[in-house]
Amino acid sequence: MRARLHPAKSELYSQLPIDRLIALVENGGKVRTGVDLFNGRGVLLLEKSVLVADPKILRKVKAQGTMSVPIADRGGGGVWDRKGRKISLPEGEPVQPLFADKSVTWPKLSKDVELKISEITEIKLAAARRYELAKECIKKTLDSIRQAGGEFDLEPISQTVGELVDFVTVNDNSFAYLTREIFSYDDYLYNHSINVCTIGTVIMQRFNSAFSTAVNSFLNDNPEGPPGAAPRDPGAFVYYTSSELRNISIGYFLHDLGKVMIDPEILNKAGELTAKEFQVVKSHVTDKVERVLRKNKLSDPHIVNVCLYHHAALYAGEERCYPQQDHHLVPSYVKVCKLADIYDAMTSIRCYKGALNPVSVVSEIFHHYARKDPFLQYILHSFIGSVGIYPAGSVVYLTNGQLAYVLDSDGPILLPLTDSGGTPLTKEPEVVVMDRGQITNSLAIDRQQPPISPLEAYRILPDYLRRTLEAGRRQKPVLA
Repeated sequence: MRARLHPAKSELYSQLPIDRLIALVENGGKVRTGVDLFNGRGVLLLEKSVLVADPKILRKVKAQGTMSVPIADRGGGGVWDRKGRKISLPEGEPVQPLFADKSVTWPKLSKDVELKISEITEIKLAAARRYELAKECIKKTLDSIRQAGGEFDLEPISQTVGELVDFVTVNDNSFAYLTREIFSYDDYLYNHSINVCTIGTVIMQRFNSAFSTAVNSFLNDNPEGPPGAAPRDPGAFVYYTSSELRNISIGYFLHDLGKVMIDPEILNKAGELTAKEFQVVKSHVTDKVERVLRKNKLSDPHIVNVCLYHHAALYAGEERCYPQQDHHLVPSYVKVCKLADIYDAMTSIRCYKGALNPVSVVSEIFHHYARKDPFLQYILHSFIGSVGIYPAGSVVYLTNGQLAYVLDSDGPILLPLTDSGGTPLTKEPEVVVMDRGQITNSLAIDRQQPPISPLEAYRILPDYLRRTLEAGRRQKPVLA
């Protein structure tokens, strides 16, 4: 099977057997595709700018079902031998998109639907810009730590995280457009830092609001304070202030600082870690990160606690947790970080594993932590409410085999793309309003199939939707 991508009509790509590329890299050569590489479900397997020098990466791409790889010379792609000499490639050819039947007459969409899709597109574009800036920021930070023995500048991090927080606060479910899944050794730590920051921030905001409301509701039902006490503002209790939430998000962005000081061979090991190797990994939340925090005079408790305890136990007796700490003493925001960290790690492609179904991961995390600790339930329900949704702009599978585009996550509201046999629709589809993912008793969103990432959904959309999205790109952005 060939990899999926959507080239412009005038662009050609050389197709090379993946076994040939694996052999070349095993012999010391290098490969860069010059085009983002996806599997049939829209999951990004390899980023276009990544220079592949490890055959394990290509073997993993092959395991996803890709037998030939496109190389785009105009996009900076190429193949080099062990001496760094560029190898000439066969004449290019176009790569077929998922919806490639040019005989299909694509339907015309209503103005309301076109407007909604354009709005989604602009949010995605704004998210992509922020993501790239955040990635550059965390990359510079971690590189600085490596080169300067632990020192880095906190100011650009504060600014970058502040912009991410503002973005996910204003735009519902927009964090889903900020998380990326890229199969690359070098980029994983950068992507994971951004993902945990954005996912954790959304969960924390929801938890903070829900818990503060619950406490105020309890106090309002029990208004009498101690004798002589002044009247109480019925909405006075706020668990964390906005400034504290900002520092918590900075902590999420920096939570894995200590891993910079650990040998990548251990971090990316495919098999089970030895006892000695596990001790090395555990050191990223003890002496390794303590050294970095101390060197940069970072003493804010929210940042420090996240960096030190995001692998601590969340309930009594939880196994393989470190460092040892009474779970009652682990702050709520650190518990949120741990859930975000687990979720992103399980749903991301790594050098030693594939990505798991996000819906299954949410269910697994919920069942693991449910009914273990009363206070933890508030956090757990905020986690489910934040990530257990279908964000606008994603493409989902229905239980009858149809593909549908999510116009609004509230419901959700869907725009069908295909019939039950997978054939693209030829007339304007009727917008479907669901109730918690259910249309009827017999038709619902297929939870066994993961939704296609909002960032990558464009790659597999039929022409009529892609044209609408391209028109949205030419309009003035909603966000700068």
